[in-house]
Amino acid sequence: MSLHRVVVPILCIAPFAALAQTPPDLSGVWEVNKEKTTFRGAPPERMRVKIEQHGSNLSFTMRVVPKGVAPVQQTLNYTAPGESKNLMHGAPMTSHAEWSDTTLVVRSIAKMGDKELHLADRWNLAAGGKQLQWREAHQFGDEAQAEELYVFDRTPDSSWEPDAPPKNAEEVYKNIRMLKGVPSDRVMMAMNFFTTSLGVQCGFCHVMGAFDKDDKPAKAKALEMWKMANKINADNFNGAHPITCWTCHRGQSKPQSAPPQ
Repeated sequence: MSLHRVVVPILCIAPFAALAQTPPDLSGVWEVNKEKTTFRGAPPERMRVKIEQHGSNLSFTMRVVPKGVAPVQQTLNYTAPGESKNLMHGAPMTSHAEWSDTTLVVRSIAKMGDKELHLADRWNLAAGGKQLQWREAHQFGDEAQAEELYVFDRTPDSSWEPDAPPKNAEEVYKNIRMLKGVPSDRVMMAMNFFTTSLGVQCGFCHVMGAFDKDDKPAKAKALEMWKMANKINADNFNGAHPITCWTCHRGQSKPQSAPPQ
């Protein structure tokens, strides 16, 4: 047999062997290593992620306890390879996940108001499986792209406490008037609906970094319009809510009184 006939089958088999490589299992409970992670702002008091991986399905639950702010928890589900839909702080997000050798790569686009948040996340194991590295590149609207690297240490699965029932909005956020009694995890969904309906960002109504303040007239007007919509629904639709900000605003800060010409 010639050397050519021996080499060709080997070269043909090698690519298929690479394709058949089993992706690593990222499952576990991981806690951020503050010494090895460089935070853009003040580091949180605590930051953990729980990953559940079953075949091509992965679930990431992130728990962050910022300093002086209510804890935040968010779960994102992916299929690798494949496309998936999630909510990023109440904003609709489409993601495509795939394995690149031993790295999970997730590219996502979240629609926040009239701008898009582009994310490119790369997850991989290090230190013999004792560490998890998460590198994220992100760009919001026309802002410059930024990138961070988070390093997590593996911790016992028992360190992850069961989910507690969400507190009401007024127990978590300051100066809550219209969402009293509503679970706190629905507040961001409501805020995102408002920004999308009016085509604005949070700073249109709120003082950034001090959301409880009432300094901006737009916030008072928003509360007034919210009460108006609730009254219309109560008086005419038996408590249903067909009338919303979107009914009149249609993505504009000023309501539309006539069809566009």
